[in-house]
This record gives sequence, C-alpha cells and structure tokens, in this order.
Amino acid sequence: MNTDNLTPERSLEIITQAIQEAKSQFEEDGLIYVFWGFLTASAAFSQFFLLRDGYHAINFYPYFLMPLGGLFTWWYYSKKQSSQSNKVSKMISISWIVISLNVLILGFGFANILRLHLIPIILILIGIATTIAGGILNSRILLIAGILLNLTGFGSFFVDWQYQPLLMGIAAVVGILIPGLMLMSNHRKQHTK
Repeated sequence: MNTDNLTPERSLEIITQAIQEAKSQFEEDGLIYVFWGFLTASAAFSQFFLLRDGYHAINFYPYFLMPLGGLFTWWYYSKKQSSQSNKVSKMISISWIVISLNVLILGFGFANILRLHLIPIILILIGIATTIAGGILNSRILLIAGILLNLTGFGSFFVDWQYQPLLMGIAAVVGILIPGLMLMSNHRKQHTK
C-alpha cells in the first residue's frame, strides 16, 4: 500500500475502520460477568452470614474461591484470545488483570491493615474496571454498572463494617450479575438474527 497518496480523510477512515473491526472482533457475551457476579455475591453473602452468626474467625473463608475464579477467567479468556486477539481485547484484559491482582493483594495481604475500608476499596476498583470495559466496548450497560459499583464503593465507607459484605453482595448482583445477564441476552439476540 502506498502511503504517500493518503489524504487526511482517507487516513481517518482507515483508522476508524480498524477500531470498528477490533471492537467487532471482541464480542462480550456476558458469561464472565455472570460468573463473577454470582461468585462475588455468593462469597459476600456467605461472609455476611458468617459474621452475623458469630463466626468472626473464619468470616473471610468464602473469598478463597476468588483465586479459583481467577484461574477459570484466565482459562476462558486465553481460549477466547486465541481467536480474538486484537488491541481492544488486550486493553480490557490488561485492565481487568491489573485490577484483579490489586484486589487479590489488598484482600489477602492488607486486610488486617485496611479492615473497615477493604470492601469499599474493592468495590471502587471493580467499578473502575467495569467502567473502563464499558467505555472501551461502548457498552452502556457496563458503563452504568461501573459507575454504580464505584458510587456504592464510596457509599460503603459510611456503612457499618458488618453490613459491608451484604452491601457488596447486593452490588455484585446489581452491578455485575444483572449486567452480565443483559449482555448475554443481547449477545444471543444478535447471533440469532
């Protein structure tokens, strides 16, 4: 291709076409959001019930499922990446990897230091990652969910620490699971036409 004769309009058209092609190659089917919404809600609700029933010493045990969820997610996206490797999918994957590693390190390494602030910080980080994914994919569902998760994170600073897991469970259902189900529904509709 001879680049000497490219007009600014043609260059912009080529760039726009490349971005649209990359976006269409990375389809979000919602499965991973449904998975994480269910896993996060289950762990958070379990923690809430353990705290409520006086099992303070083991209240964090449900979160040991999270690294297993991370392994499933890695397997799922590595399988998906092989057929859909492009800049858009890499940007989303990298942002989720960075956020997930930070959540993992905060949760298992700094829980004793952060104590009352751990769940609010985790919700804020998850909200950021969801908002980034929504912005990159141009998904209004994920964008709104990310903003809601972020606001819930800030609001949970004002909630008693024993009720923060309950709030996180509700936020996971409303901000991750339900948007994931909506993405799944939209994905099915697009592929049955």
